[in-house]
Amino acid sequence: MDQLPTAMMGFGLGLLTASLTATAIIGLNPSPVHAQEEAPQPVTQTLKVYTDLNTYDEGRCPETVTVITTSSPYREGGYDAFGLAQLFKIAGPARFEASDRFSTTWRARLKPQYRSCVATAGLVDEAGSPNPSFMRMRFENGNAYFILDMTGYSDVNDYTLNILYQNIEEGNPVWRWGGTD
Repeated sequence: MDQLPTAMMGFGLGLLTASLTATAIIGLNPSPVHAQEEAPQPVTQTLKVYTDLNTYDEGRCPETVTVITTSSPYREGGYDAFGLAQLFKIAGPARFEASDRFSTTWRARLKPQYRSCVATAGLVDEAGSPNPSFMRMRFENGNAYFILDMTGYSDVNDYTLNILYQNIEEGNPVWRWGGTD
């Protein structure tokens, strides 16, 4: 697995440390069922790039984009997950294109070898089959657009999932989203 940028590692580890420290300071006693759970491990996910049929020219687009996600340790009443899109491999630093509580789009200028790419990208499972997701991309006009969109997704209580945090760290999109359980 490629190394995570240090800011993301610090971000995730800092939140985990703060959570564990707060539990120790306040004296909260985690439920026995969850007391022995290990801290969640980062999961590497792949967005496969699909070149546009009308502009196909092999070699102009990246094959995949890597996304790293990590769930927060269990807490009663809700859940959240952190994510980082590794755009640094294919593009320059990301910038916010648009954002609201349900959707965020980051834009990054593609590296020269990919600037003519016209394509989309979507999450694939381990077998390489498309897997509908709230994470997707498009490539056009020399830019990569990473889209995190919770529209139409709900938790088990039929509440819309929300984007709780969105930022740019070391040039890469980072976020946290969550729901109720």
